[in-house]
Amino acid sequence: MVSTLEFIKDYGTQLSAIAAMIAFIFGAYKYQIERKTTLFWKEFEVFHKLIKELVEPSSENQIMKLDRQIALIFELQHYTRYYPVSLRILKGLKSSWNKAEYKRLIDEIDIAIKHIEKNI
Repeated sequence: MVSTLEFIKDYGTQLSAIAAMIAFIFGAYKYQIERKTTLFWKEFEVFHKLIKELVEPSSENQIMKLDRQIALIFELQHYTRYYPVSLRILKGLKSSWNKAEYKRLIDEIDIAIKHIEKNI
């Protein structure tokens, strides 16, 4: 008991510094984990919103805007975590949209497919 008190008395400053360093490291680690989790779910929500906007009009009476769809297809290329599913979705859309009126859209799908396949 006495030796423990003497140890604390002799090395109290160093022990305090070590404890503060451990608390700081733990806080920084916890912050990074929470930030990663937040970014994961934010990316999840945005990706699913992009897919929804790509295949569904805003309301029943509206028609889909071709340029907006082209922009959405371009944006899908930035979600590397979703490349495998994006590739399957784009190939499926290409086969169902393969009409002359969708030529620009199909061209953008082809560009996105090539980019994804190159980077998988």
